[in-house]
Amino acid sequence: MLEYDTLLVKDIDNWGNLYSITQFLENVELKLSDNGFDRANSRLVFSVCPDDVNRLEELETIENALTGKYNGEFHLGGLGAYPMGGVSGLTAASHHPPDEQNGGDRKEGNLILFVSPHMGIMDDAGSAVYGKIIRPGQEKVTSSCGAMMGFIAALKEAGSPEEFFIAPDENRIDPTRVVLHNELIQNYADDLERILAIDDYNNQTLELFKLNHDVVAKKTKEIIDTFLKKEHFEGNIALISGITINIPERDLFLMKDFTFPKVD
Repeated sequence: MLEYDTLLVKDIDNWGNLYSITQFLENVELKLSDNGFDRANSRLVFSVCPDDVNRLEELETIENALTGKYNGEFHLGGLGAYPMGGVSGLTAASHHPPDEQNGGDRKEGNLILFVSPHMGIMDDAGSAVYGKIIRPGQEKVTSSCGAMMGFIAALKEAGSPEEFFIAPDENRIDPTRVVLHNELIQNYADDLERILAIDDYNNQTLELFKLNHDVVAKKTKEIIDTFLKKEHFEGNIALISGITINIPERDLFLMKDFTFPKVD
């Protein structure tokens, strides 16, 4: 059986910190509590992929663990965890946290943003294959995340970011694909060229998902900054970002950042 933890620690090369679900919750609860966040005064805001593998009840998932600790979540994310809800979505979410009470005075509660694309790893006859999983109830191999693995396959076929064709969406029936692909091609062409040049499949896939994280985390920070300039929000904001790793039966979490864009 593959030692997924050992494999990832070697391959991530100090890019982030790898946690089990238990380790992740211990880290998160302690740091949030030290900064005044708890279940009674906070609401989760997720920018994660819609893929149901991240919240199936028969799996031990990071998202379900967080939701269980902090009582529900507001969703901003589309395919690839891209924060399609934008400033309007975050503004709506800011109206939902339970009020915090201090000596009879009430103020708006806090937001805990969790930003995480996801990457699968499966065991193929003793060898790890990144970007692939076998889902509960299935026997076939599928991609995780399908949106990003589909993107890199199309990029390889095109040969370069310059030759990548983004199919139009005149009727706006596939908006996340168009927005995500434009973001990648227009703003991250150099990174994509570097990733295309990597020969090793697993290394290439891991670098793709590191970029996926950076894209959605950077955009989420821009959304938070704009929201704070636009809206009067009394509560505090925490931001946790990283890559959810889907392995058989459970998740791991590769945490990149844990910051407080607004804290009193």
